[in-house]
Amino acid sequence: MSERVRRERRIWRPDVEADIDEELAFHLEMRERDYRERGLSPDHARAAAHRRFGDPTTIRTAVRAIDERAARERRRAGMWTDFRQDVAYACRGLRRTPGFTAVAVLTLALGIGANTAIFSVINTVLLRPLPFPDSNRLVFIWNTQNGRPEPVGPARLRDLVGAATSLESSAAISHLSLTLTGQGDPERISGSSVSSGFFDTLGIRPLLGEPFHKGIADPSAVVLSERLWTRRFGGDRSIVGRTITLNGRARLVVAVMPRTLAWPLITAQPSAADTGPELWIPGGPGDIPRPAVSEDVDMSGYRNTGYLRAVARLKPGVTFEQARSEMASIGTRISRMFPEDDERGATLVPIREQFAGSVERPLLVLAGAVAFVLAIACANVASLLLGRGAARRRDVALRRALGATRGRIVRQLVTESVVLALAGAVAGLALAWWGSASLLALTPPDIAGLSRSGIDVRVLLFTLGIAVAVGVAFGLVPAIELSRDHLTDALAEGGVRSSGTRRASRTRDALVAIEIAVAVVLLVGSTLLVRSFTALTRVDTGINTHNLLTFDVTLTGQRAEYQSQQVQFYDTLIQRLQAVPGVTAAGAAVTLPIGGDDFGTGYMIEGRAVQKPALRAGYQIVMPGYFHAMGIPIRGGRDFRASDDRKSPAVAMVNEALARQQWPGQDPIGRRLRFDDNGEWLTIVGVVGDIRHLGPSVPPRPEIYQSVTQRSFPFIAFVVRTEGPPANFMPSIRSAVASLDPNLPLSGARTMEEHVARALSKPKFLSTLVASFGALAVSLAVVGIYGMMAWSVTERRKEIAIRMALGASRATMLSMVLVRALGLAAIGITIGLAAAPIATRTLAGLLYEITPTDPLAFTGTAMALAAVAVLSALVPALRAARVEPASVVKY
Repeated sequence: MSERVRRERRIWRPDVEADIDEELAFHLEMRERDYRERGLSPDHARAAAHRRFGDPTTIRTAVRAIDERAARERRRAGMWTDFRQDVAYACRGLRRTPGFTAVAVLTLALGIGANTAIFSVINTVLLRPLPFPDSNRLVFIWNTQNGRPEPVGPARLRDLVGAATSLESSAAISHLSLTLTGQGDPERISGSSVSSGFFDTLGIRPLLGEPFHKGIADPSAVVLSERLWTRRFGGDRSIVGRTITLNGRARLVVAVMPRTLAWPLITAQPSAADTGPELWIPGGPGDIPRPAVSEDVDMSGYRNTGYLRAVARLKPGVTFEQARSEMASIGTRISRMFPEDDERGATLVPIREQFAGSVERPLLVLAGAVAFVLAIACANVASLLLGRGAARRRDVALRRALGATRGRIVRQLVTESVVLALAGAVAGLALAWWGSASLLALTPPDIAGLSRSGIDVRVLLFTLGIAVAVGVAFGLVPAIELSRDHLTDALAEGGVRSSGTRRASRTRDALVAIEIAVAVVLLVGSTLLVRSFTALTRVDTGINTHNLLTFDVTLTGQRAEYQSQQVQFYDTLIQRLQAVPGVTAAGAAVTLPIGGDDFGTGYMIEGRAVQKPALRAGYQIVMPGYFHAMGIPIRGGRDFRASDDRKSPAVAMVNEALARQQWPGQDPIGRRLRFDDNGEWLTIVGVVGDIRHLGPSVPPRPEIYQSVTQRSFPFIAFVVRTEGPPANFMPSIRSAVASLDPNLPLSGARTMEEHVARALSKPKFLSTLVASFGALAVSLAVVGIYGMMAWSVTERRKEIAIRMALGASRATMLSMVLVRALGLAAIGITIGLAAAPIATRTLAGLLYEITPTDPLAFTGTAMALAAVAVLSALVPALRAARVEPASVVKY
């Protein structure tokens, strides 16, 4: 330690060690003198004094510990006192400048509020623990075909689970719809049939009653969801032990599951749908979940009928990677043993990915977008603080002259920034609460959890953390800049009209350039998403969606058991619908395009060798007249006829995509195909136009159509074309259905335009939000550029006046300001365009017919931001041009 430092410590803080040594020496000397006066020799007196007084080293250590403890308490009290003083000073300073405070708080509120709103959704969907014990051990089992997951057949699932050593338990699931009657209006309820170990595997306890257990399940039992129990039965706690009627059968309610069991529809492609099963029934023969076609069929021997989903729990200590590797190996081995498995593989999917995999990437894109908005907000406020600091240079210089250190000054200024950020966070929470309601209005129906999202403790802690971090981030640079001023220069300026420093000016220039760069990245991304969504809205789906109504019916009882009765009912209902005034056409299909279920099938062509892997096509079963009602043109051959019944030769129709693929340049009419080695041959009687069955973003694929009159199911979707808005005809259509069966619920009534809108809801949601954040970023950049140029003109007012007094024209002053603004914009745009390809790469899988490096998006954004920069600087530039030299230079 240098002598200078020792002197300073001696002045401002006592040298405790020296004091202790002096005190100890004094006491020893007094004790020794006392012993000498009693007649002891000096040596004996010194030894007696040491024995009487004790070990000086021990005493010195004890006293030093006491002093250090007291010093720590003094420092802690001093720090707390300093902090309270800094906070009070900051609040007084912000109250004295209401204009600055309002602009800064609003800017921060927009940035923090947007981040809080998006984080509340991410917290609910991706971070909040799932309501299952050790949920990280829960996985789903899927077949894989050409790398795509798909449901599993019962016999194959039994082999997969039986050979796996990494699974502790498992349960199979099938989705079906059941008609609830007997209490109120008939209603079609979405449900699941599950094997008996389903609830044991999940590890979730019921709200009421006792659900199924492994190997113990009454075939006539039913478990209700809390949602159905509340909605349909009014939350009656005596529901357990009562019977309800489902599909004409009495079922005993054995349990009600809690609201926390938010179980979505489980699909091969990870889904986050809020709408899931509202009840569960046990499996059928062999504890195999019942198929939607028939509840009583023994499915245990079916390998290739893939309708099951399976959830499993890993054994303790088994990692997901180990289990997935084992399942992939088992799937390959079993496919070699059973040729009918068509070389399928097997895979596992974690439950979190299964529930939220489809929305994870869009939500992370939104998180990135709001982070960019917050970065611009921070740069804006930092720039405002630098401008405010220019007027406070004399005040800071005086405090330093009176003894305040640079660290103390920086700490006080950063505290002001944190107080400002906390005020912005409070306003941001209010905006987030309001924004969450608006977010729900834009939310696609298939994004789970948003209806349950809200501001909880984790969101509050996130907001607090981001406020403190943001306060330090935007406050540190201005604080350091302000504390680096030379005392003499700052005090000499007098504080009346400070000219600022070149360093502060360069820092503000850099902040504005960063704002523009970030705005470029965000605006390029939003432009790409908006162009992609616009392209999707212009896609020709192959269907005439105008005035086209769709609805579903599910048959029950004897009518559902016999195909002949199914066909008779469907045909009669179509005739009743066609007789409704204003209805121009009616048809039906087992699966509707764009928003309905989807069937696929392998097939083989007569006269050709069986291909490996098997040929694949979409498989649709439709009623005669369906293509006319849908507006799908018949390109060749004929439509299905009522005479194409089960007694007639089997017939099929194909779409143009399949005809081009298999018979390029040839007529497919009269050719034959079948679905498996033992199936009957189907003669192609017609070719129809291509449609986008899977949605506007998916190109048409090969399709095979079969007539309901030759193969039917107890569920079907009707399509009705009307002369006017379909809603006007709903009462008449409901009456037509009720005239055949008053207990048959008509469900899922939507127009085909609504189906298309639902298919586009996710890209619309993402593009709308990112575009909104892009617009917000540009607005903040406008404020930043305007503030920077206005401050610059104010600081250089005397320079401008002198230039004009020396002969510079007003046009020269105008161009000087605009050129500077354009120069800053050019730097920011260049940086932004260089960084944008890195950021837009994350959008690759979310864009339709647009590349992440689309030249139009990049060029348009650069030109738009350059124009915005010039317009933002125009008012300060005009102010500079109107400076009167005589009124400025005289001062």
